[in-house]
Amino acid sequence: PLSRAMVVAMTTPAATSAAAAKPDASGAPPGMAHVPAGPFKLGPKGQVVDLTEFWIDLTPLTNGEYQRFLTGKGRRQPGHWPPDGLPDAWKDLPLVNITYADAEAYAAAVGKLLPTPAQYEKAARGVDGLKYPWGDTVGLRTSNTRETGLEQATPVEQYPRGRSPFGCWDMAGNVLCWTRGVYDKDKGTQVAKGSSFRTYLGPAAWSHERAPDVKQDDLGVR
Repeated sequence: PLSRAMVVAMTTPAATSAAAAKPDASGAPPGMAHVPAGPFKLGPKGQVVDLTEFWIDLTPLTNGEYQRFLTGKGRRQPGHWPPDGLPDAWKDLPLVNITYADAEAYAAAVGKLLPTPAQYEKAARGVDGLKYPWGDTVGLRTSNTRETGLEQATPVEQYPRGRSPFGCWDMAGNVLCWTRGVYDKDKGTQVAKGSSFRTYLGPAAWSHERAPDVKQDDLGVR
């Protein structure tokens, strides 16, 4: 989420970030990256767009973070978690199998917002509109996509070579992330961003269409 925003992806508008957490020495709330105001190249054609500053989560929301959020709140754990508790090996994996409403509800509960597609893309590509978060060419050991053959999610900080110019992890691999963007108003579908272990690596400018009530094992929130 963003600070008041989700890049679980959640993002936070600068004016409301203090509601989520106190900034550290760099000016960003803990666990979040600061993306300064200014223009950047958006989309496949590199359209120049100006955004205000925001903060976005450094990683997708993990199972461990969500477990801590649920503690003491009387909320049910996700149905795909083992009934006898969350294994330690799952705690650093991204939370998946959540609907758009689930993602929005979590963001609101922690004082954040889901990112817009443009915010997600700027955090992923930087101001120069890189093709991928790490640069303009396919790199080795940069992301968990279908090409790796793993066929499952990996811990959110497993690919340091794939970090974006703003330091964000897994913005083009591991899991897709919900955004506030509407993909098709008539069909009521939402925009998901990124790539996943089930998709082939795609440019960070790409957007994916998802029905808001869908649950997938490669779709989470930042």
